[in-house]
Formats: sequence, structure tokens, C-alpha cells
Amino acid sequence: MPIVLSLLPTKPVPGLVENHASYAQQHGYQHVVVDGTHIYGERQQVLHHYHCMYQQLLNLAEGDLLLVLDVFSLIYTPHALDAVATGYDSIVSLTNPSPDSQLANSCGMIFRSTAEIRERFYALLHDLGRWAMYLPEHAPKIEAQILGEFFPPISFMRHLTSGYFPCLQSFWHSGDTATGLSYVIDFFAQAQPLVVSNAPEWRQLNGIWAPNPDYDFRYVQALLQDAQNSAAQKQSLLQSFVQQTELPLEPELHINPDAEIAFVSLYTRNITGYGLLHERSMLRYCERHGYGYHLYREAPSFLPDSVTANWAKAHLIRQHLAQHQFVLWIDADILAIAQASGMEDLLAKRDFIVGMDHTAWAINSCVFGARNTAPMQAFIQQLCQRIESVEDKSSVYVGGGDQQIINEEMIQASLLNAENVVDAISLGTSPIYATAQHRFVHFPAQLNHFRAASMQAWEQLST
Repeated sequence: MPIVLSLLPTKPVPGLVENHASYAQQHGYQHVVVDGTHIYGERQQVLHHYHCMYQQLLNLAEGDLLLVLDVFSLIYTPHALDAVATGYDSIVSLTNPSPDSQLANSCGMIFRSTAEIRERFYALLHDLGRWAMYLPEHAPKIEAQILGEFFPPISFMRHLTSGYFPCLQSFWHSGDTATGLSYVIDFFAQAQPLVVSNAPEWRQLNGIWAPNPDYDFRYVQALLQDAQNSAAQKQSLLQSFVQQTELPLEPELHINPDAEIAFVSLYTRNITGYGLLHERSMLRYCERHGYGYHLYREAPSFLPDSVTANWAKAHLIRQHLAQHQFVLWIDADILAIAQASGMEDLLAKRDFIVGMDHTAWAINSCVFGARNTAPMQAFIQQLCQRIESVEDKSSVYVGGGDQQIINEEMIQASLLNAENVVDAISLGTSPIYATAQHRFVHFPAQLNHFRAASMQAWEQLST
């Protein structure tokens, strides 16, 4: 009897283990769940995983199959294992289909219990043990490299000889000079793979291998939703995103214009797929607390010609500061998750507020604001003038973007301190830190479809 093995080094998203179990039950396979949350240490967790895989390989009858799943992977289309693996004794996918990438993806692997595979796995375990103990010849490597040495990975962008796709990875960095990012989530409904994954991608930075610091494994929740949509022949995430960008919308929306506290935001037509999620979330939040909300769905005419939508944060604060006691900019890739948590406690003793970033930045300009006082009016005016003086505003990130300018101007005005900069948890929380109890959750630096899918999954927590 084939075995479906679920490896859980950390808490899985709701419904993931049920997805694995349902597949096993549908085909009459044995389902084995391994809770590894008690294992301490990154390399010890990895070694534990492979010992568990080896144990199950030894438990299989000769020729039976083992499917390895984890917290990053799920069954997308419930094909029979023997159909997918016809002609293969092992199937391991690449993490990235680029020609220069040879890193193996440990999600969605399939192994056939044969004498040759068991011997190879035994040798792999021996090398992983030496790696886990940081022996000199193995210490610089990562799991994906060692796995690939024993089970050479194959591209997930090509069919297997059986006619199926191997485990499809949803998101990776590519050599594309425009974005540096690629994704196949739009392809899932057509490809109908057995397994899809959103495994953390490892890259070499300054000679050190490291995973993506912004990785949010709970994006798997969106993949689960897409798999359910596919099974029910409903819209894919891509179709939903595209339809949103085609909706007829008014250029502006203003509520509670006389409120003491107000938010301003802007999103343009190309990001409507997630801009509408932000809008609905903020409308509920502001209506609940009586806050003002000034939303622009296109760049307003009062912006100077040199200021594009990506650089308009300070100008929108300046436009509405006289109407309210405190005005805050909020990015369109933010959701108000803990809807009951108001802003009064954070603003009570501050004339300016911004949050720390969860990475190397001193601040993150996703949410920042000022009180309607003469000094703050002057500071916002200075920010606007500085932004207008920047010659290259061709993208949101060029030269560090407006975030770099806000950082520099705060230093100049002696505002970059603990009095004005709150922690990275309380204001614009990254998904890697956030829970349903956090006020605002920020989804930065993602492709539009990826971001929309992430936000769609998270929005359910606030309703």
C-alpha cells in the first residue's frame, strides 16, 4: 500500500493536513503524520524529516510508492500515485526552472521502494547527518544541494513521461531584469498537477545561503483555496484578479470627512485586484471606529506633474491634514485584520508616527502620519518638496524610494527615535510576524497576483 507522509516542522495552515488525508483516503493509501514541532534546530529538523522518510521507505512493500508532503505543499489534483510515477523510481523537482539552478525541492517528492532507492536514501542520510553536525566538508551546503546530489532534480515546467507534471512551485526568483520574479500560479488550473508547493526559496547572498526573509508559509492557504476552486470548477485566483481590474470604479471615495483621525490611500487600475481587498477592509475598519478615509483610485489632479502615484504619500497627507487632527497614509497592500483595535492608544502621545521595518530598514513607510500642528505641517511640506526634487521616480524602489527620503528627513528633523518610531509588530505587521490579533498586516514586495492571493486568504481572518 502506498504511503502519504505529512511532515510538520511547524504549525500548518488550517485545512492542509485534511487536504493530505483526504487524498490518501480517496485512493486507499496509508496516511502518516509526523509532528516535528518538538525538534529544535534547523538542520536537526531536516535530518529528522529524512529519517522519517527512510523509516517509511523500509515499511513499504517492494515497488510501493512514498509521497512526501509538508507544510509548504498540498494536493492540487488527486491523481493516482502509480499513474504519476509510471516509469520513475524517484521524482524530485527543481525549486527554480532557470538553467543555472540545480537546487532540489523537498516538497512533493515521490520515491519507489526498491533496493537501489533504499541504498541511495541510506547514503543520503549519512551525508545529511554529517551536514547536520557541521562537519567541515558539508557545513557550507544547504539541504537542497545535498538532496540533489543523490536524487537529481528535474524541471517542474515539463511533463513527466507519464504525462503529468511533477510538483509545481508557485513562486521563484528568475533572471528577468524587470522584476526578477516568476510564478506559475496562473498555470495550475490548466496543468492539473498532483502537488503544488510554495516552498521558501534559498539564495546565496554574500557567499551565505539564506531563505527569503519575507517568506510567509501561510500563502499555502491561498493555494488550498485555488485547489478547491479548481475541483469545484470555479474561478481561479488569476481569473478573479483580472476581473477586479476591469470593474468600473469612481476616481475617489471619502467617508467621515470631519473625523479627528483619518487615513489616506491610493491605488491605480493595475493593482485593483488587491486594492479592492484593501478598500473593503479599510472601509469596515473606519466605519467601525468613525475614522475618516480618503481613497483615490487614480492619481488625483492636485499632485504635481513630477509626482507619480508611487511617490504621492506625503502629498496626500498634506492635502487632508487641515481637515483632521491626525492623518495617516496607509499602503494599498495592507489589510485591517484585528478590526476592533483602534488607533487612539498609538497616537495619544505622538505628533508623528511610523513603524520599524522587520528587516534592515529603520522604518517602513507603509503606514505613517502626522498630527495637525504647525511643526508637523512644516515637516510634511519639507517631505513633499524633497520628493518633488528627486529626478528619477520611475519606480517605487528606485534610490530606496520615498521610504529612504522619509528616513533621511526624519534624521534631519530629529524624529528618528523611539518616541516616533513604533515597533514592527504594532503598526504595519509583516505576515511572517502577524496573527489574527494584529491591527494592520502588510504584504510588501510581491507580484500582484501573488499579493492578491495572499491578501484574499488573510482577509478571511478579519471577517
